[in-house]
Formats: sequence, C-alpha cells, structure tokens
Amino acid sequence: MRRSQSFLVLLVLLAGLMPSPVFAQEHDQERRRGGERGHGGRHRSAAGSLAVIDLLDRPAVQTHAAAHSVLIDITKTGDRLVAVGERGIVILSDDGGRNWKQAAVPTSVSLAAVKFVTSKIGWVVGHSGVVLKTEDGGDTWTRQLDGKILAKLAIDYAQNLVNASGVKKDAAERLLADAQRLETDGPDKPFLDLYFENENTGFVVGAYGLTFKTEDGGKVWKPWMDRVDNPRGMHIYAIAASGDSIYMAGEQGLFLRSTDKGNKFTRVETPYKGTYFSMAVLPTGEIIIGGMKGNAFRSTDQGRTFKSVMVPVPVSFSAVTTLPDGSLVFANQAGMLLASKDKGQSIIPLATPGLPPISGVADAGNGMLMTVGFAGAIPVPLNAAGAAPSTGGAQ
Repeated sequence: MRRSQSFLVLLVLLAGLMPSPVFAQEHDQERRRGGERGHGGRHRSAAGSLAVIDLLDRPAVQTHAAAHSVLIDITKTGDRLVAVGERGIVILSDDGGRNWKQAAVPTSVSLAAVKFVTSKIGWVVGHSGVVLKTEDGGDTWTRQLDGKILAKLAIDYAQNLVNASGVKKDAAERLLADAQRLETDGPDKPFLDLYFENENTGFVVGAYGLTFKTEDGGKVWKPWMDRVDNPRGMHIYAIAASGDSIYMAGEQGLFLRSTDKGNKFTRVETPYKGTYFSMAVLPTGEIIIGGMKGNAFRSTDQGRTFKSVMVPVPVSFSAVTTLPDGSLVFANQAGMLLASKDKGQSIIPLATPGLPPISGVADAGNGMLMTVGFAGAIPVPLNAAGAAPSTGGAQ
C-alpha cells in the first residue's frame, strides 16, 4: 500500500511511537516558539538516550497477540501481506489475513513504513533512524541503518563539504551544525516513509527533513539533505514517484518535487499550509495529497500546481492505497474508509462498518481490504465499498 505516513497518524506516545496529526498541530506551534529550524526546546536526558539505544538493540519480543498489537503500516508483496508496528513487530500472512505469523526482527523500536520491490526484497523504516532489509519476503530482517550510524555519516559528509573547495562555506557549516546536533540528540529521530526505484536505488525520509539515499541496496547510505529544498527542516511524511519524477510531502504544506530521479528536490507552493500525511502518485501521473482536517489536493501537471478536492468529512487523512483496478482507497483518523474511482477528482466515504482509527490499508485480494491501526489487523470486505453516509469510529 502507499500509506504515506504520518508522523504518524494515530500513534500513541509510548514505546517511541510518533504522534498523530493533533501532535503535528501542537508541534507546529512549538516550532514557532522555539525558532525557525524547530530545534528549540528539544533536549534529551542521558537516561532517555540510553532507553532509546536499549530498544534499538533489543530484538522484538515474540508474542501470540502480535496481530492485535498497534500496527502502523501494511503492504502486499506477491500473495503475502506484511504489516509493521510498535515494539518492532512485523507480521506476515499468506492466506489473505486469516492467519498471521510474527517475523524475527533485530530491534524493538516502532516501525513506521514498509515497502517491497520484489516478492522477496523489501525494506522497513522506523524510529531511532532504523532501516531494516529483508531478502526472504519478510521472514527475517537485518539492520542497515540507525540513528547512531546516520549521525556519523551526516557529520563525515558535511565535514568533507566544509573542507572542500568551490562550495558555499556558510551552507556547508550549517549542514555540519545540523549533523552534529543529530549526534548530540542521540538516535531519537524516526524515518517515516521510503521509496525504492528498484533493488538498488532508494530513499528514506523522516523527521526534521532527514533524507538518505542508497544506490547499492542499502549497503551504503548517503546523506541527501543538502539536495532537498527544506531549509527549516520540516518533517517529511510521504515520498512517492512516477517515472523520473519523485515527490515528497510533509509538515506545514511542504511539497517537494524532483524531475531528475531525485538528484535534487525543489519546493512547490501548495494551496494549503497545514500538514500532509498521505500521498498517492498514479501511473498516469496524477498526484493526490491528503492532510489534516480532510484537506486533499490533486495535481495533473507533475506537481507544478494543485487544485482542492472536495472531501465531505473534515477528519485528518492517515493512509492511501491504490487497488489493482486503479481506484484509490483512503483511510482517516476516525476509522473511515473513502474511495476515488476517478483518479482523485472526487473522494467519497464508503459504507464500511465502524472501525477503530486506521493508520494503514492494503488490498488483501479476494475482494478484501486489510486495515491496520490501534486494534491491529482488521479485514474489511470490498463489497462494502458503495458510497454511503458512513461516519466510521470516534474522531
């Protein structure tokens, strides 16, 4: 699915889970009080940093209740469903979600997004700057990157720029100061979404504008923040692509586009200054971004301009997925599912039963959707997908 993330919608303030759109509103205000780059007031105690490191290095605990735990994202790879969530939980189903098994995962931090490029090869990103890779369809995972490693990579990269000739020293020194702050803060910043073009080339994005790229399947990761027009370090909640164009969406109306396969991202002004949490990019090029309070916008010109999409429910979006027939299914914080059968021109609530808050949705096959969120994995029949004045769960 293309659950673009949120920081993350519907997540509770425990075990390192990132907060919801409500947090994003409050955090925007905190940024304004704390300074343009949003670093004011962000201090970690030594005990807090040690707790993060402990979760980072502790393998996920195996539990019979994994499918009922807080889950954050879900995708389908081949005939397998893969869902990820709090405390490093990864669960797998090969029968459309009737039965689940828990995978072996080398960390207990919360996992925010999952993506596969083949039926076997995929990546997960999450809190503490974690990037995990699987080469066996999700049964086992290895850690490729974390907050400790990425801070060192960022410092080395920025220091080389400072020492190089022919570069803007003030920009390089700001980049170095930001990298040093990553090390000082400890591994406390999450990656929130990811995009892989193929088995080798991909991007991971997240809090405070964190952006890293790999060109060898994750063996080596390169800091990419200086290629992204995001000087205030806004959180990036979603990344998606079509052809050579790659797009990012995030905090305070942030929308970025690259037309050169991600070599450089430039900012585009959009009609909305609130936060975007989800994004779908269709094979035909249409871009649909969803954010707080049911705000949605659509572009048909590679993200140069956007038009508002009428949404009858003023509830923050949390996820979107594209079905095999090309239609879109959106989820929101009130436990509602909404759909678009016209490439995002209209978004209509579905006649689904009331659900707990949803953070991810995927096509489960055989006429079923699989949702994930506070109550774990919950199947929803697609034959419930007629338009109706559904109100979903509590907002």
